[in-house]
Amino acid sequence: MERPFFLRANADRWHEEQAWDAEGAHLLLVRPLRGGGARRQLVGAGAPEPLARAVAQAASDGVGPVDFGLLTRGTWRLVDPDAGAALGLDVGPGWDWMWTRTVPPVQAGEERVGPVTGPDAAEEVRACLSRANPDTSADPADPDLVWWGYRDDDGVLRGVVAVNAPAGSPVHLSGLGTDVSWRRRGVGSAMMAAVTRWALADHPLVHYGIWADNDAARRIYTRLGYAVGQEIENVVPTG
Repeated sequence: MERPFFLRANADRWHEEQAWDAEGAHLLLVRPLRGGGARRQLVGAGAPEPLARAVAQAASDGVGPVDFGLLTRGTWRLVDPDAGAALGLDVGPGWDWMWTRTVPPVQAGEERVGPVTGPDAAEEVRACLSRANPDTSADPADPDLVWWGYRDDDGVLRGVVAVNAPAGSPVHLSGLGTDVSWRRRGVGSAMMAAVTRWALADHPLVHYGIWADNDAARRIYTRLGYAVGQEIENVVPTG
């Protein structure tokens, strides 16, 4: 049986160690290929009820404890408490995985968007992030990321987004943020449209995650052609 789209689209982002299938739900034990070191993660997709049974089976097989998990939203409340304790995890915040294969309509300000290059690129991106998205885990020094940005008339970065684009694979976007003094001017829309159009010229799809309660961002990305492909809950270490 073919695995859910979320797992297939993200397969190049982790090393798979073990798998469990339950009535169309699929659960994987993986190690991220970048940024996660030796962290062991459970990643699952499919209906919450069978996925919860797959989680219980993983615990029964002695997998736990693990460092993190991504599951279909609503799964963890159905997981047997003893299984959750054995895995050392509990439910965390929810978010939506969005994706597109559709070239977006041109947005105002796209001419201001492009890759951030040069010897001071990391410092320039970091300075913008301090005003735009200080809590992001995307690292300007990460060699696997190319940062794109939106510049004002003076050449100052007013928005940035990180692009991970392995050859021939889906493009993953992260770390998007707009300078607080430049919000509600279309900066985010311009960056997402420009990067998405560039990516779809050579890659099969583009994907990005937003917090579940970020309705304003969801409306913007939906207008650009993105769709929610998976509703996810983070599963985090207890305590």
